Amino acid sequence: MTKPPHMTDSRVPSGITRRFLLRAGVVGACACLLPWPALAKKAETAAKPTPPAPVPEPPAINFYLTNRDKLVADFKGVCAGAEHWLAARTAEPTAKAIAADALGRYDRMLPGMPDIGGVTNRNQPFLVMAGWLAALYQAMAEKGMSAKDAGRLLYDLYAADWAAVPPQRAKAMGAALFSVAYLQSLQDWAADSQKKKYPGDWVGKVLPGDGKTFDLGYDYTECGAVKFFKAQGAMAVAPYYCLNDFLASKAQGTGLSRQHTLAQGDPLCDFRYKRDRPVTQNWDTETPKFPGNKA
Repeated sequence: MTKPPHMTDSRVPSGITRRFLLRAGVVGACACLLPWPALAKKAETAAKPTPPAPVPEPPAINFYLTNRDKLVADFKGVCAGAEHWLAARTAEPTAKAIAADALGRYDRMLPGMPDIGGVTNRNQPFLVMAGWLAALYQAMAEKGMSAKDAGRLLYDLYAADWAAVPPQRAKAMGAALFSVAYLQSLQDWAADSQKKKYPGDWVGKVLPGDGKTFDLGYDYTECGAVKFFKAQGAMAVAPYYCLNDFLASKAQGTGLSRQHTLAQGDPLCDFRYKRDRPVTQNWDTETPKFPGNKA
């Protein structure tokens, strides 16, 4: 998924950046020191210095707990927009109840969300946003609303957010996607993702443009958002989450085309970008293809 519009560059939204100011990275993992062999000669052991005692690793820092106040405050703003959206479609008390329930669910969800490295991971904002949609979907389902309803709510809020971004600024964000520096950063990320350090993370590979059908491509073979939705019992909403990528690409002029997603049960997500190509995929073209929506 593409990151939301409030960005300081083409990759990192400023709202997320602010919440990432507390650098949660933990450096240094001590090596395990094996005991001296039991059969070693006394003379040899006496001649060698006593190995230092292993230094215990510092406890892992929970990104979500460290930034909990900021994350909850950000989602509170999302819930305000959700309440307004819902009030136009259902009774006002129901809209208020859903928004309040979603906020509580998100707060309770945060401590157990998957560790993928916090601010060091370019995909961390995607997981934060997946938490938003999961909480909204669960709260809306309690009131008899569907995954499609929850997906449309986030889609409409995201569209309104992009509509508020000056076109010149949005296009500048898109242009950065095709820079040499961004390609290198993406390749570095893809190589690192193959190590699968975090089970809840994304895994992918980069495809440099072919000069004809696309200028930049990458495939996700594992998706952290899909894993998260599945763990939350919210897989029904996963395909709708992915639609927001087309909104961002249209605003930025990056020409996204994608025929497969892991959220729909495909073996990969195939992102293909071509600068200034019209984005023809959207809610209306894609939702009829989703499981349960097919005629």
